[in-house]
Parts: sequence; C-alpha cells; structure tokens
Amino acid sequence: MLPSSLKSIYRQYKADTDSVATWLATTAKANGYVDDTGNAVVAAGSEGKKKKKKKKKKKKANANSAPKARYVLRIRDFEPMARFIAKLESISIPEDFAIALERVIWDATHSYFADVLERVGRCLQPLVKAPAFKAPQPKTTATAEDPLRNIFDVLEVYTPSEEFLNAPATAVPKTTPEVEYTVEEDDTLADALFALISLLDDFTRLREEVRSLWKRHLEGSLDLAAAAVATNTAFELARSMEDEVKPLLDKHDGVDQLITVYFTKICEACGVDAEMMGQGEPYNLVAYDLAKACFANGMSMLRSYAVGNAVDHIINKYNGKFGWYDEALAGSASTNRGKWDQDFTAFNGVITELQFLSSMGQGARIEDELILGVGALMNSTEQGGQPDMSLWLSFAMQTYIEVLQSFGKNCGDAYEQMQQECRRIKKTMLHVPRTSKERDSVLNSVTKWDKDPIWHCRHKMIRLGVMPRPNPPQFQFLRRNPIHCGLLLHEIRTNFHISGVRYVAHSGGLMVTTQLYHALHNEKLLPEEVVWEDLDEFGKRQGNSAFFVGDPPTDREGYFRNYCLSIGLSASNWAPTKRQGKVNVNTANRRNLKFNGWVSLTMKNRLVPAGERPPLSADMIEGILLDGRRHEIMDGKGHVRPELKEKTEEDKVDFINLSPAGLIEKLALDVHDDVPKITFDLFTLHNTAWDLLSKLKAEFTKIMGPEFLKYVPREELLPYAAGYVFSTAAGRQGIETKTESVDILINAAGRFVEGFLAKVFGYGCVIFDCLLKRVGMRMDR
Repeated sequence: MLPSSLKSIYRQYKADTDSVATWLATTAKANGYVDDTGNAVVAAGSEGKKKKKKKKKKKKANANSAPKARYVLRIRDFEPMARFIAKLESISIPEDFAIALERVIWDATHSYFADVLERVGRCLQPLVKAPAFKAPQPKTTATAEDPLRNIFDVLEVYTPSEEFLNAPATAVPKTTPEVEYTVEEDDTLADALFALISLLDDFTRLREEVRSLWKRHLEGSLDLAAAAVATNTAFELARSMEDEVKPLLDKHDGVDQLITVYFTKICEACGVDAEMMGQGEPYNLVAYDLAKACFANGMSMLRSYAVGNAVDHIINKYNGKFGWYDEALAGSASTNRGKWDQDFTAFNGVITELQFLSSMGQGARIEDELILGVGALMNSTEQGGQPDMSLWLSFAMQTYIEVLQSFGKNCGDAYEQMQQECRRIKKTMLHVPRTSKERDSVLNSVTKWDKDPIWHCRHKMIRLGVMPRPNPPQFQFLRRNPIHCGLLLHEIRTNFHISGVRYVAHSGGLMVTTQLYHALHNEKLLPEEVVWEDLDEFGKRQGNSAFFVGDPPTDREGYFRNYCLSIGLSASNWAPTKRQGKVNVNTANRRNLKFNGWVSLTMKNRLVPAGERPPLSADMIEGILLDGRRHEIMDGKGHVRPELKEKTEEDKVDFINLSPAGLIEKLALDVHDDVPKITFDLFTLHNTAWDLLSKLKAEFTKIMGPEFLKYVPREELLPYAAGYVFSTAAGRQGIETKTESVDILINAAGRFVEGFLAKVFGYGCVIFDCLLKRVGMRMDR
C-alpha cells in the first residue's frame, strides 16, 4: 500500500474509509459480532484489467501465499458495529484508526456516509485514549438539509484542513488482518464534486511547486532542463490523478461540465454573475482570478479551439484575430481583461504548433505532455464528436502560460541556452571520426531543430497557395516555450552522455590510460602535483571497478595481472595447478563502464515519441528516484561499488514523507545534480587519451626500434602499448614466463606523460574547468 504522503487527496480519502471499514469489521467480528446477512466478495469491476496485470507481476512473489479476502461493508453496518465495539471494555482505539476516521470527516454535508461516520466517531470517542484531532461537532439541521450549500462555500468546500495535511502517515499495524473490507461504492453528485475538488487541490499544490521551480531557475539556482523535466512530470502526475477519478466524474457529465457548474456556483457565492459577459469575454472577467484558480480558463480556451478547429487540417496557424501576445507586458497587465487577453493570445500562439507536432509521430524530436494532450484532444473531434476535455490538460496549458509570462521580455533565453549547448556539442563532434555511429547519433539529436519544421511546412503551403500569408517567424515556438526548450536540452544532453559512454567503452583506451596513470603515480614516476583532473573526475564518476579487478594494484605484478584480467583473462591463469600452454579466458572479468545520471536517463525515455502511454503516478516517480540512488552506488556490472558499501549503509533513502508536489521538487533537484555527470565531455577525454597512447607508441618505437611496431601493428591496438609497460615492468614475457623487471618503458612513460599533460593543457583540467563554468560552479585550487 502507498504511504499516505504519496496519495492524491481522493486516494487518501478512499484508503482511509477502507481502513476504517477494515478495523471496524475485523474488531467487531473478532469479539462476537454477527450481522444480519453475509458479506459479498468485491468484484473486480472496472479495475479487472488492472488487477490482472498486477497479478501477473506479483504471481511469482506470491506463489506461496493465498490472496487476502476482500469484502464490501454496507454503510448501514458501520454504526451498529461501532455501538457494539463501544461496549467492549477490553478495546482501545488505535491512533492510526482515529486519524483515518477524523480525516474522512471534513464536512457532514459530503454525503449520508459522512453523517454515519460522525455517529461512529461519537460512539467510539470514549475509547480513544489520546484523540488525534478534536471530535467533530454535530451539524445543524439547516446545514444537513442543503448538501450543496456548503459544497460551494467560496472555495472552502472539501479543501483539506491543516490537520489533514499535517496528519502523520497511518502506521502499519503490527498484525495485518487476513481479511480486508471496502466501503460500498457511492457515486452521487456530492461524491463526484468531492473528487473534483480534491483533484483541484492536488493540482493547485503541483502548480505552486512548479512556480517555485521556475522562480529558482530565473534566479540562477536551478538548471533549465531540471525545471522543464519536473514540470512535464507534474503534468503526467496530474493526468494520473485525474485518471483515478475519471469514471466517477464521467457519471455526472464529465469534468468539463462539473468545472463549469463549480465555477458558476463559486461566482454566485462571491456575488458575481458569471454570465454577465462584456463584448468578447468568455465569461464575466470580474471572476478572472476564480476561473484561473479552478483551471476554468484553460478549459475554456481548449474547448473553444477544439470545437472551432474540429475539421481543420493539422497544418494551421493563428491569424491574429484576438490580438498578439505582448512579450514585454507578459503577465503584468493591470486589468482582468488585459490578463485574459495576454493569456488567450499566448494560448493561440502555441496551440497550432502543438497540434502540428502531435501529428509528427516518430518524426518529432520529443513528445511532451502538452503535445500528447493536445493531440488526443483533437483526435477526439475527428468524427465530429464533442471534444474529450480533461482537467490536467487545462492545468498544463495554464502552467505553460505562467512559465512563459514569468520570463517577460526575455522569453527567448531558454532557446538561446539550448542553441549555445548545441553549438558546443557540434564543435566537439568535429574531432570525432565520421565513421563513428555515436557521432551520428549525437548530431542527429543536436541538429533536429536546425530547421523549424513548423515554419517550413507552412512555407510550402503558402507557396502552393493553400495558406494565406504571412508565415510567423521561424523558431517562434521554441522562443516562447521554455518548457519545451528545457526538455529538448535534456534529451540532447542525455543522448550526448549515452553516446559518449559507448564511444569510450568500445576501444578500452580510457581504461588502460587510467590504469597507466595510476601505476605511474603509485611508482612515484609522476610527481604528486602532476594531476590529470579530467581523468580523475572520470574515474570518480565510474568508480574503481571500471578499471580494476578488486582493489587498485600496489605493485608491478599487480599492474600486469589487473591489466590481463580487465581485458578478459581468467584468474585461473595464475593458479599453481594450471596446465601450461593454455590461456584461460573469463569474459566476466572485462571491465564495464556505467551510464551516470540514472534519473535523467530514465526521464529522457519518457520523452520518446510513442503515442498514447500511461502517465507516471506518485509511486512510480518515487521508484525512479529510489532506483537513481541505487544506481549511483553501482558499477557498470550492477554491483555495489566496494568503496561505497559503507555509505550505502549510512545513507538509507526514504521518501515516505514526500507529498506528490515534494516528489516533483526532488526530481528537479536530482536532474539538476545530474547535469555535470551527463554533460562531461567523454568524447574529448577519449580523444586526448587516444592521442597520448598514439604518441606513447611513437616514443617507445624510438627507444625500442622498429621492432616495437610488431607488438602494436594497428591503431585499434593502441591500448596494448600500456600493456607492454606493465609486462616489462613486472618482468613478464607472458602469463607463465617470469624474468627480471625492466624499467625502461615504465620510466619513459612517466617522463612522457608528465610532459604531455603539461604541454597539452596544463595538467589536464580543460574539460573539468569548462564543465564547472557551464554549470555555474567554482573550483578552489
């Protein structure tokens, strides 16, 4: 079961009611209570498919354990059970039950069930040793007779109290009951409104968190991609929350109708006639702030566009009918009409682009939640039907507008940052062989938006005479969409890292260079002050197990043995009983590099154009964050890095106290922390190490004569140059033949590497310094 902090408000309510039902029923029956009829087993119902999938996943784990019986408890049985338990002197109410009970009784006007729960609470109050909250007061008759009166009481509805929000998570009982109970379904209008307002409250908290993240970005303390990824994930989370209650909302004409009714009633409670509209107003704009608070603004914009463009082609453009978005004014309009006009023109400037990108399928670079949502909305109108409206998309659209307006006249800054990083990566690729598949992958990523696909498509339509002029400026979509720019930047960075690791891992050049660098320092052939900071940073990120089998070697025989093992020889070659003449191979000894930034790489996969996909829920996001922590301490083979075992024990990760909004913040911080890891230039570091090995081979050829060339005959065998340093230093002519140690190559390597580092980049910190500068960090020398 999810911890309470991870649940949406509505899910928490349902979990609490089931918790109350289970404790009442199991406690009463364990003490001799008998009801007047048997309880029916809960049918799978609409959740049948979901449960089947879950059962398949858990089949192996639960092969030896029978599933718990789950029964429906009738609402009319609650009070008799409570009266029965209240007479038992041996029973005391557990605190977690009291918390669950108080949390579901926000307002007795919610439904008949809430009245029942209040009576249950009063019956059991004497048994509560330390009440979690103040016992509820009986409601007046007038209030109880008018259930809609309080529901629309100026945003006070079922907005959770501070007690609800700050209540501790329900403790896990020491003994889990073998039987669970759930409350019989109640799908009245009051229940639907309760679910809707719970959803609004969840979305409001997500919106506040997203605002905070972009504020931090504009202040320079949070990376652009981190803010964008977290924002897009907040949209996914909102979609998953809405999916939970959609069946209930659809029974009462859907979320669109319910939001309209809710907004109208709030306006009435505030003394505003929502229907008293001025010319060109969607509603009485006196209520602009109320509409924005309940996401009615976004719903109104999306509905009007979907209905008005239901039969239009996907290649569309805004004609300026309602004016143009003012970048300088942004969100600082002084009147409600001015605020609406800015919102609406910003919406009209982006909605046609989103519709176009949603039609590109696999041709799109990325597919964010806005593109996915707008595509689904417009597809729902293809057959002339009414648009399938969703509250999460309204939340996402209003959030996009707020983010855009928060940049003011500098709304193009995100696009400029993305372009700057693309130029840097393109420059790096100039020094990568054209035959490299990794080079092609990186260039495909960074050049995807070199041409604006939206502008070029419209340009062709204008030339064919099927679309009127003018064509909006090129790249306007990116200039006015910091979220999408941040997501593109994230995809580019992660692809750069993945391709870089693959590029480096294939040749083994960096592995043997690290081994040689370690040996030279250990032999005091490189002074302590001579450091290759780029290589050191790479080593820290990968861990010792990427270069060494076991602990780093400390003597010459150890250097040679580690080198042999790391390229795939077996440790049995050094066993006394080994047969001579045969070299044993163990490919498991070959070193593997790891991909860093697990959370960032996982979130990158959420951007791959794949059409319809289920959204991330709170528990799935927590799982990603936990996996990220675990992968941080693992090596390339998935084993815990030996040097981090103690840290693993000390740093127990637990996100149980994070709310859904708190998870979004944590995700943003993790992606922010990943930026130095995934932007580290592995291509340049590999090329530098390869250049070192190439020149080292030439140096050894000068010392040993042309005969050395037969040991390293081809460029792809350059890592063997380091291998000959280790073998001669250990006095090895092979695994079995031991002779006197020869210092000539290892001494020459020490002199050459020191000179190389000093000459090439002043002791090897070019990549690291540039990286620190890009991510806004300073390094003390």
